[in-house]
Amino acid sequence: MTKKLFTIFVFSATLMLLMTSCGRKSSTPKKLEIPTAVVSIDTIAHFSDAIQCHVHIDFTYLKDNKYAAVNDSLLRMGLLQPDYFSLSYDRLSPQTAIPAFARQYVKEYMEIAQLVRQREKGKSQLIGELTIKTELKAAADDYITALSHIAINNGNGQLTKYTIVRNFSSKDGHLITLQEQFGKDYKEKLTKEIIKRLADRENLDKDDIAGLQAKGYFTGIDSYPADNFILTDDSTVFIYTPGEISQKEVRVAIDN
Repeated sequence: MTKKLFTIFVFSATLMLLMTSCGRKSSTPKKLEIPTAVVSIDTIAHFSDAIQCHVHIDFTYLKDNKYAAVNDSLLRMGLLQPDYFSLSYDRLSPQTAIPAFARQYVKEYMEIAQLVRQREKGKSQLIGELTIKTELKAAADDYITALSHIAINNGNGQLTKYTIVRNFSSKDGHLITLQEQFGKDYKEKLTKEIIKRLADRENLDKDDIAGLQAKGYFTGIDSYPADNFILTDDSTVFIYTPGEISQKEVRVAIDN
């Protein structure tokens, strides 16, 4: 009798485990099937011992020549800051655009640093640095998510870090918008869900905007869904950069 009860218990436990496993979503990240490559540049410009500029960039792009138009679009999405290329009419390629970006940034930094140095009568030391690293990940459907991790030191000793995210089609490179994914009423619909998630995080009522503002979210501004978002098959993660809706970076995930 004891053996029979034990057998029934093991069978029931195994069945429950199988049912639980079948109902659970896979946590394995979706793999990007398209091959990628990286253009890297690392340069230090010296105007003097007091004025220097270090630029380091690792820019990931789609490797095959058939993605030339997509890579051109990728360079215009604001993943590189300052956004020099958004209004360019020439066809862009990572191999030529990244060195050109670095030269332009160094040129502008040196011009500004010299002006600051003159106004402060040579008392300041301006050692600037810009680091940009991008990565490409598989997103919802056949889309790709591009993330750009940026760190800037304008020479004043304060480091600013933030992440820019863009989602685009691997077929033609067009930028995926929230309206395209969630419809014309996306602002109202997504804002409501974001407020609900933030309120739950702060142990507030689901629509307590005043309570969130008291805790430092959306202070003095209307709430809204960020254009900075990671799009997956299961969820959308909104990323608010430091100082946008809070002093720190805020990430909010909602189910699709």
